[in-house]
Amino acid sequence: MGIAREGLMTRRRLVGSSVVAAVAPTLFVPAFAKRTGRVGAQEQITVRMTSPNASPAERAALEATLAGFQELNPGIVIEYTPIPSDYDTKLQADLAAGNAADIFTSNEIAAPDLVSRGVVQPIDDLMAASGITLDQFYPSLTAPFQFDGQQYGLPKDFSTLAMVYDAEALTEAGIEAAPTTWDELRAAAQALSDAGLPPLVFGPNFDRYLAFFYAAGARVVAEDGSAVTVNSPEAVEAMEFYYGLYRDGLAQSPTDVGASWAGEAYATELASIVFEGPWMFGALAETAPDRLFEVAEMPAGPAGQATVAFTGSYFLNAQSFTENPEVGQAAWEVIAYLVGPDGMASWTSAARLLPSRPDLAEGFLAEYPQFEPFLTGASYALPFAFGPGGLNFNTNANGEIEALFAEEQDVQTTLDNLQGRAEESITVGGS
Repeated sequence: MGIAREGLMTRRRLVGSSVVAAVAPTLFVPAFAKRTGRVGAQEQITVRMTSPNASPAERAALEATLAGFQELNPGIVIEYTPIPSDYDTKLQADLAAGNAADIFTSNEIAAPDLVSRGVVQPIDDLMAASGITLDQFYPSLTAPFQFDGQQYGLPKDFSTLAMVYDAEALTEAGIEAAPTTWDELRAAAQALSDAGLPPLVFGPNFDRYLAFFYAAGARVVAEDGSAVTVNSPEAVEAMEFYYGLYRDGLAQSPTDVGASWAGEAYATELASIVFEGPWMFGALAETAPDRLFEVAEMPAGPAGQATVAFTGSYFLNAQSFTENPEVGQAAWEVIAYLVGPDGMASWTSAARLLPSRPDLAEGFLAEYPQFEPFLTGASYALPFAFGPGGLNFNTNANGEIEALFAEEQDVQTTLDNLQGRAEESITVGGS
């Protein structure tokens, strides 16, 4: 399935454009407007905001959250215009043309390329003035938006990978509990195979391999940022385990079982175990509401517990801030509310997305206890981010793992190629 979300926005299916306002609908404004007339004695500033498509439920959640902001800030009108398709292409074109929205979203793997182009406003001073500190968020979620000692974004929500499994199938195969280690996972896969039950299903996707890569203690880039380290003994161990399950017939790919992605394989009872994110709740509710499932944290590897964190951020358009500081400041006030406790609680509760603030975890789990394995993963997750050039590297990495699964190359050749691809794409050590 590739990357199962686009900055946590891929699942959204929005069309059209709207202005979210807590006042009368006459406050709709043209796209080029930077300032409206007066409403009462209050002169209003218009802030333009964009994001990719979303589901109707997520659009409603965002609009309700923005309306909450406007009730508190009647001097700011938010003109929200979601992009119905090809979001990244449209955003890049708008940024190049100088007419991008004042606030736009992107995910952790694409953000470094945007920052390197100088189109994102650093927010350290704005954070300090607003009383926002990094320790209000999970560290693994703020790190992808830090470059050269500056902060450019704050995580608006997140997902992690966990193990979604059929408890009845495991019991039928003689497995007493969900596997918690690599050894237990392999034993469970063997037991399912021996019992003729639906298998473990995963694809040749770099982001799924990455959970095992991290659990082996491997890193794409050295912790000091000085070098690419994809091809390490730890990475080989992870690939031998991950691909070894497939090679040895203990796992199958979605294509092997006739599905488009692992979640579909599970929904159609073609898989007993898959590694997916919280989006599985919506997928199963929509396509297989009677399919029973449970969720557990990813099995621990040689280096301990690990998973992958996917997140996204609202970014402040540097051009907006430079050319019209008043609009830029208003745009920041919108962002500060969205990542603050009230705005994020409203958004994540209504949209059923994990809050990136630890202080909201207890309340969220009281409402949605089934999300606990995904939310718990935030404490030890590592981000799906590799610095400038990481997005291009990920695309190439998927191709290398696909070649491995197709038996066109062996594990060591795959890791050698991944190292070369990373060195070609990722900027390290200021180079």
